[in-house]
Amino acid sequence: MLYSYKMFGWMLGLLLLCVAVFGSRLFAFMDNSSSRRVERLDGLRFLLAFSVVMHHYVYSYYYLHGQSWTPAVFAHNLLNLRMGVFGVTLFFMLSGYLFAYSNPVSWLHFYQKRFLRIAPVFYLSSCCCILLALYLQRHTLVYKDMLLNLYYWFDAGITGIKPPLFGMQDARLINAGVPWTLFWEWALYFSLPLLCFLRQKTGLLPLAITVIFIAVYFVAPFNQQKAYFIACFAVGALARVLSDSVQLPKILCDSVIVLLLVLIFSITTGRYNINFLPLFALLFILIALGGDIFGLLRLKAFVRLGDASYSIYLLHGIGWFCLNKVIQLTAINLNKAEYTLLATVVLIGLMLVCTLTYRFIEQPFMRLGRSNRRI
Repeated sequence: MLYSYKMFGWMLGLLLLCVAVFGSRLFAFMDNSSSRRVERLDGLRFLLAFSVVMHHYVYSYYYLHGQSWTPAVFAHNLLNLRMGVFGVTLFFMLSGYLFAYSNPVSWLHFYQKRFLRIAPVFYLSSCCCILLALYLQRHTLVYKDMLLNLYYWFDAGITGIKPPLFGMQDARLINAGVPWTLFWEWALYFSLPLLCFLRQKTGLLPLAITVIFIAVYFVAPFNQQKAYFIACFAVGALARVLSDSVQLPKILCDSVIVLLLVLIFSITTGRYNINFLPLFALLFILIALGGDIFGLLRLKAFVRLGDASYSIYLLHGIGWFCLNKVIQLTAINLNKAEYTLLATVVLIGLMLVCTLTYRFIEQPFMRLGRSNRRI
């Protein structure tokens, strides 16, 4: 495992490699000419997914080398510790931004559309986890509550529960436990009818500010993490309002974004701390106002991989798990350079697979969801 500045250099190298590989003509099939496309937000999606991937890279390495799945493993990789909170925080803000003005003709068809967007790759991830758990437990299979446990693995993330599989207690870590965030995404979707009703009465700006106020001053004293997530969605809605009414020079937005990134990755704790939310909120608002980090978020490779970010998010943990499990079971002795090279190959291969799952799984189901014009 690389430490500190070496890890930082390797991650920069990975991003440059992604630009070279996925910016080529070979991946032109990922291009989307939709007039509704906001390229900087698609590029942002990829960087957020990449942040989560590198966060779990450290977790998975140490976990399959005998250490607990706890933040303590980041003692020599504080940057990677902060990348996890960074990715999830801005993903939730982006969801709040995208659904701020939701007002479908039919809520039933809205939820059908959301299900078709979330469930297919979720089921692919779950099936991979189940098959891996079945193989690893093949000599000591436990059938108790098997059907009940499998039910939770095919709930499309609504319950947020991932129980043991065939006696494998930590089965949820095969895909790095990432489906927990879908519980909060569904919470947002299920709250939208009420929020839509309130928005029509008060307007989006007062509603967003009120939700942030309630989360920070009334929910946080009892459960800071829940308050944090609720506030993230509301910040996204606030950014949507401001993007419609506020204009700032792009160079100002980009310059402040860089300063905020330095602050976030220097002083935050790597936990969902409501006290640091203003830094993330200002960062996201400036991106919503047009900031793209001096063109970084508009790079063709990042925009393309942004479309595949959901697949990357749900499948990357399986890639890291298989890498480390194979090394563990075969007792291969790799030095740091060899392990890093192998991890690079695994990551690029994973992203290649995710472009294909987007093209052949995500896109067809999204088209099916859009085919009903009442949505």
